Amino acid sequence: MKKTTLLIATFLLFAFQSFALAQTSKTAEIKRIKAYCKTVDSFVNRNKKPQLVFADISQTDKPKWRKFASEKALQNYRDKTSETYSISYNWRKNSKLIHSNFTFFSESGDWSQYVYHYFRTDGTLARVDSDLRTFYGDLIVLQTLYFDSKGKLLRKTIEYQDLTTKKPKKPSKEFLKDNADFVNGVDYFKKTSKLPFAHLLRQNK
Repeated sequence: MKKTTLLIATFLLFAFQSFALAQTSKTAEIKRIKAYCKTVDSFVNRNKKPQLVFADISQTDKPKWRKFASEKALQNYRDKTSETYSISYNWRKNSKLIHSNFTFFSESGDWSQYVYHYFRTDGTLARVDSDLRTFYGDLIVLQTLYFDSKGKLLRKTIEYQDLTTKKPKKPSKEFLKDNADFVNGVDYFKKTSKLPFAHLLRQNK
């Protein structure tokens, strides 16, 4: 009996130590990701104009992404030809794509969403920041997702704010129930090779 109790205690101790080690490792990785994302933000702030601009010019359910020479060229297209509801601004450093900012919005103007991708130099996704603004419930929904180099989700945070005051706001149960997929849904890409315009990126190396 004593031997069995000792074995159980040893197993539980080992399991606890393994869990603690895993949590410590996860915390350390998230800290590294935050530090890396700061360097990316610094680079983007110094180079405010995106090097690559893409937009989905399709007016159907089948996306058709096109490269534009500049933000101005895209705006001219939107003014003179057709509106685009999915846009991506991209930054490269040493020929490696490190930041991809997506803008999505509805034709009615009821909502808009900004999804910021931070890519490692090996093309894997490090972090995603999502900023959803919707008149459904008058909310801002802020989400941050951290990933390891293998694509495993390390941590996810979510915060709700009032659309006007930007102060913390608790969404109603009815709103969460009726709009769960819409509010929590974040379209992100775990690798640069999975971006919807990846074939255009290969043409612009």
